Amino acid sequence: MMQTIRRILAIARKELLVLMGTRQSRFMVLIPPVIQIFIFAWAATMEVKNVDVLVINDDAGYWSQEIISRLRGSPSFRDITFAFDAKKADEAINRQKVLVVMRFQNDFSAKIERGVPAEVQLLLDGRRSNTAQILTQYVQEIVRGVALTTPAFITAQPVRVEAEPINWFNPNLDFRWFILPNLIGTINFMMGMIITGLTVARERELGTFDQMLVSPASPVEIAFGKLIPGCVVGLVHGTIFFLSTIWFFGVPFVGSVAVLYGTMLLFSFSVSSIGLMVSSFASTQQQAFLGCFTVAVPCILLSGFMTPVNNMPLFLQHLSELNPLRHFIVILQGLFLKDITMSAALDSSARIAAITAVSMLCAIWMFTRRA
Repeated sequence: MMQTIRRILAIARKELLVLMGTRQSRFMVLIPPVIQIFIFAWAATMEVKNVDVLVINDDAGYWSQEIISRLRGSPSFRDITFAFDAKKADEAINRQKVLVVMRFQNDFSAKIERGVPAEVQLLLDGRRSNTAQILTQYVQEIVRGVALTTPAFITAQPVRVEAEPINWFNPNLDFRWFILPNLIGTINFMMGMIITGLTVARERELGTFDQMLVSPASPVEIAFGKLIPGCVVGLVHGTIFFLSTIWFFGVPFVGSVAVLYGTMLLFSFSVSSIGLMVSSFASTQQQAFLGCFTVAVPCILLSGFMTPVNNMPLFLQHLSELNPLRHFIVILQGLFLKDITMSAALDSSARIAAITAVSMLCAIWMFTRRA
């Protein structure tokens, strides 16, 4: 038993020396993931901000000016310009100078004063469909707020029934609270798979893999020895991302640190085993890198990283059960925002462990076959 442990640790030490032996390799392992989490935190958002609006105002009354002034006061809108020709509006949309054109008819304010329904025409750039939908909701909310102050609404004294929203776990609906915990798993998934996936392919290119197979170490010991460096790097990356998320970006963490690191270690082991499995099928580092990329991109898309899994077709929802990143993201979101229960964490962890076992057995089978 002790000899087995020594051989595994010797292989792991050799892999760590190769991985971290030079300044360039240390830089590539540690710095790019840190840069990525900051770029994603500032650039990846579903919020709509800095929107340019073109207004065609044929109305000379008060209420159109009131809506325009509220647009200026909204943080979502940046620049409001005016035009008197519909052709200029079409040109602004076509050249993507503005995202929305708002037009008021000449009797807009008069209709409001008379208590007659009045309409505001919106022309949106459908090439950015999701942004256009969100922006429509923003404008409708502003128009609805103005409508509540019109004379017809006040004098009629209708019974007001309103829904008061209360947002659990994320009161201000800050998008960073959603995406940053997910990034801890996503970037760890990419880096861990690539780092582990290149190990066997590199050995084959150098001609040392066959020498290792005829060494006293068994294929199982070789596989476990090559998994340890990926797990160590995964824990280091996870610690950097975790501290950056809670200290720099202010995302709350209400769960257990012990559960976080326990599941993070299991997830790093799972990612490394998948990378090792992909690498066992490759003959060159180029093939291994392309194989890891081919596996990683669908896994990220099916993980719920940006879009809910429940919105996907049913067969993709079932397919995503084979994705360890999906289950780890459930744990991360629960630990950061909900103080997830131990039973829920164990359920997702058991699924990750099952995926790890299958991929690890496949990698060991490939090593044994090669031997």
